[in-house]
Parts: sequence; C-alpha cells; structure tokens
Amino acid sequence: MIVAGHQADLLPYSGFWYKMAKADVFDLRIFDRFQPRGYQRRTTMRGRVISLPVISSPRNSKICDVRILPTETRDVLTTQIIDHYQGAKHWSTFGPQILDMVNGIHTEHLWQFNLHLILGIRELLDITTPISIARPQLDLGGEGLASTMKQYNATTYLSGTAGRAYKGDWEELDDAGINIAWSAHQPVTGDSILSVLMDYDDPMAVVMSEWPFGSNRRFREDQPA
Repeated sequence: MIVAGHQADLLPYSGFWYKMAKADVFDLRIFDRFQPRGYQRRTTMRGRVISLPVISSPRNSKICDVRILPTETRDVLTTQIIDHYQGAKHWSTFGPQILDMVNGIHTEHLWQFNLHLILGIRELLDITTPISIARPQLDLGGEGLASTMKQYNATTYLSGTAGRAYKGDWEELDDAGINIAWSAHQPVTGDSILSVLMDYDDPMAVVMSEWPFGSNRRFREDQPA
C-alpha cells in the first residue's frame, strides 16, 4: 500500500499529480498549519504568482479553518485564468471546462474550494487514485505523519524530493516500519497544472516525466513536499 500526501493546494504544479498517480491512496492534509504565503492560496501562472484573497485567520490556524468570500474568490481566479491562458494552444479544449469548475464552487472554506478543483483536474488527467482525509491522531510532525500512515495500513510513504529536508519525520516512519520512497518526477515547468493542460499535447506524459535513475536533481527548491 503506497500512500502519498499533500496539503490542499491551489491548482498545484505537476509534482503533486505525479505523486497522486503513483500512489494507491492520496491523503489530503487539511489539518496542517495554514501558511499565509503558502501554496494553499497561491499558484504560479506563466511564471507569475497568483494569490486568492482569504478572510484573516488567527495565527497558527489549520488549513481546514481558513475562510474565503466565494464570489470574490471565483471572480479573482477566473480573471487570472483568462488573462494568462486565453489563446493558449489547448484553451478551447480545457479553458471552458476549468472556468465552469471554478464558477461551480460555492463554499466559504478554502480547502473545499481547492478540493473541488483538485477533483476536477484529476478527472481531466484521468487519474483514478482515491483521495482521502485522515485526521492525525497525534500532533503534526513525524509522529503525526506516522499515525496517519498507520490509518491507511500503508507500507510505503511516497514523498516529494523536498521532503528530504524533514529528516526527523522520516525517522518516525522508519520506527513505524513504513518505507519511504522519493518522487522521481522531473518537472517541465514549475507553473500550475493549468500550464501543462493548456500548452502540451499529452499532459500526462508531462506529469509522469521522471529523472534518469539515480538522479537527485530538483527543479525548484521551494516546491512543497
């Protein structure tokens, strides 16, 4: 049982989808701490960082606690999508569908807004991995991650390469008897998955692109694990 996990990010880059496609279960971590300048409310389009407005949250809020103004959020995102991608090679194929996804969201929760988009993009990419949400039985960190993996009876945790920085977490997984596998994804772009859909004839070939065996290279140091 291979489990991958990630925060409920906004239209994340290709490495997110690579992990999802490679896993048996994808754990959506909505109980992690919200980062005001993190990828839960931000994404990159054509090399430009795009941010969604959120209602001010108390310090150390969890992702699941963050609120948005639905109409304002939809308007901001649809405007940015049109501005950055209208006229792209595959706009006529994916543009209207993605705008419909955004305009079909009616929630005041940021994580639910992002989940709606994640589910829609998963369908466009024809990824069938189930998405689940496990509530950590312990505090976040190595023990919390290990307890989450135990809920899935996981034998392997698939991590992004940036996860190598969190050495203590991996020691906890080792102690729990859970193997650690590192993503071999070779990003073609650090942009949102929208750039992959709009620009490439075979988006899944881009998502599943891998570094040659044994390579430890990374595309961007700031991409999340």
